[in-house]
Amino acid sequence: MRGRKQATSTTQAAALVRNGPVALKNATPYPRAMPPSPENLSIDVTRNFEGDVLGPISVDVARRRVLAYCTEPRSGWGVYDLAGIQARRAGLLDQISTWSLLLANALNGQVTLNNLADFTQGFQRDLAARIANVPADVDLDGTISDEVLERVVNVCDFGFDGVWAPKITKLAALYRPGSVPVLDGHVAQAFGFSHDSFSIKAVQRSIGRRDRIRKVVHALATGVTEHTRQLDELRELVAPAVPEIRLVPYLRLLDIVIWTSQDDRLPRRERQGKRWDERSPGEPLPLNDFEAVPLRQARTQ
Repeated sequence: MRGRKQATSTTQAAALVRNGPVALKNATPYPRAMPPSPENLSIDVTRNFEGDVLGPISVDVARRRVLAYCTEPRSGWGVYDLAGIQARRAGLLDQISTWSLLLANALNGQVTLNNLADFTQGFQRDLAARIANVPADVDLDGTISDEVLERVVNVCDFGFDGVWAPKITKLAALYRPGSVPVLDGHVAQAFGFSHDSFSIKAVQRSIGRRDRIRKVVHALATGVTEHTRQLDELRELVAPAVPEIRLVPYLRLLDIVIWTSQDDRLPRRERQGKRWDERSPGEPLPLNDFEAVPLRQARTQ
């Protein structure tokens, strides 16, 4: 294609010398614009929200943050995302139990002993039913039906005293990684709400907690569809160093971008280290390192 266009341009140039100007409708005096570079592509899922929102993030900046996050051993990438992939493959995430709530701690869920004690079987059955009502093969994007989107909201809205969306969604997203978003304090602040907006029932900006959850879930669904090109570009930029990035759904990739970007906006303590977009990538975390080890394969020393 490129050679053919160049030949046409040369023919027109010769005609201009011999016969005068070429008709504008047939001329191509300027080269076709190049596709936008990663620096010019941006991700913005908060533009319809008010207050101190996250705003647009260039794909190039997102690339640096995602690379840093996915090569940091103490981020959630290994112990949550990669371990979650292996757990689902091994069939370890097909039930809810008392201990299931502890899985939220893989993303710093801060689940306490009291939380476990209060997570009675009635709550376990309720949460299991809400998760099961969201089809496993559905992704949270612009094609999701209103009915299924409301089922996702119903999962995120579940909770009891001391355990609300920031903890529950970190658990539920392991069961439905393509459709249930992680709604913690960073995500709340990214959308201009207070840090505890997905936990407290108090009305904020005339919006109750469930409606705040619904509003953000809808924005994420829309954002995935509107930014598919950017997310694909981001995935391909990160994949050479972190090939497992291709195994996580768009929703989780978008969540990592939002979380690290919001984290970079907040004041940092010395022990937290550099901002994500200032860190050099570390060594890759192999997926096999998070494979479950059956007891029958273990050897005594």
